[in-house]
Amino acid sequence: MGSIKARGASVLLAGLMSLGLTGVAASPAAATGVDAQDTHRASIACAKPKGEKANYSWGDGNISVTVYFNNHCSHKVDAGIVTQNATDGTYSIRCMTTNGGTKGKKKFNIGALNKVVKIQKGCELK
Repeated sequence: MGSIKARGASVLLAGLMSLGLTGVAASPAAATGVDAQDTHRASIACAKPKGEKANYSWGDGNISVTVYFNNHCSHKVDAGIVTQNATDGTYSIRCMTTNGGTKGKKKFNIGALNKVVKIQKGCELK
């Protein structure tokens, strides 16, 4: 019975590899145990070099949210973390500046009634 399970796992792995789906569990969400459907992503285009981006991902936190970033730009990028209050629908923004060529994470305490709805270029609410 054990060899059937092992063979099934090998067939599944081979199928995933043929589809180019290897490394699926390498995301920050998978590493922290967050369900993939709860992971959100955003990107901000770089001024230099052209075609590169600063990438962001975050999960739906209850009181706090951790934003993961990977800045491929050669310059600092200001990102606005936009939250919405569940009670009255108002928006607020928190600023996160990342240096060029860096990656990491930052934890924001957003409160129980707020949810991150987007990450935008710049720190002024649009």
